Amino acid sequence: MRTALIVGHGSDVGRVRPLNEDYHRVWSFPLGHTSLDLFAVADGMGGAAAGEIASKVAMEVLDDSFRRYTEEINAGHQVVPVGSLVDKAIRLANRRVYALATQNEGRRGMGTTLTCLAMLGGRGFLGHVGDSRAFLVRGNTIYQLTKDHSWVEEQVEKGLLTEEEALHHEWRNLITRALGTRQQVVPDLAELDVRPGDVYVLSTDGLHGLVEPEEILAELERTRDRQHAVEYLLARANERGGHDNITLVVVDVP
Repeated sequence: MRTALIVGHGSDVGRVRPLNEDYHRVWSFPLGHTSLDLFAVADGMGGAAAGEIASKVAMEVLDDSFRRYTEEINAGHQVVPVGSLVDKAIRLANRRVYALATQNEGRRGMGTTLTCLAMLGGRGFLGHVGDSRAFLVRGNTIYQLTKDHSWVEEQVEKGLLTEEEALHHEWRNLITRALGTRQQVVPDLAELDVRPGDVYVLSTDGLHGLVEPEEILAELERTRDRQHAVEYLLARANERGGHDNITLVVVDVP
């Protein structure tokens, strides 16, 4: 049986927004003598409370998809690989959010980011749409595992903006790919080699837009209490303006 993962997680409305349209979840689905673990963050967008609905629906679809998957395995049935499950679940979440958006005039145009990490048997399976992020801390270095689906990121890749200009550009929050805004979505997928000592970090842009990766690394090195680290980093983002909802999940592999 694998040693249990050490997890810290939290979300804060911030200091400007009236509602928290972020959702995050930490799941552990029993699977024989081990478990299939799943971590996710979603940053909803849309008028009124529509963004909150979009991000919540995305989490509900993930929950249902993985729950059914582990039930099938525990019943001895054949299933697709975990990486395929992540892909299918994200695409299904997109269809569900899109359907809700098109059926209700007040929710038209709503959507959400979604970044999720499934872990099983020393392998990690990452799925990503939008500008939430996943990071890996390995050794003394922090690596960004995801690429923002945003207008400024595209301009940086084309050499039309510098990294510094992108940080402060008026369109820095304009995302080019999200769940629910179109009938189909193509998520970014990756399979990872999970090693003892790795720390995985999932965040919405209310966190990483105000707290640098190196600061996240420094706090994770300063304390082994992952919940304390999460609370400290949420507070740091609020101290710097808290202009958006702030969500963070930290997963430590013993």
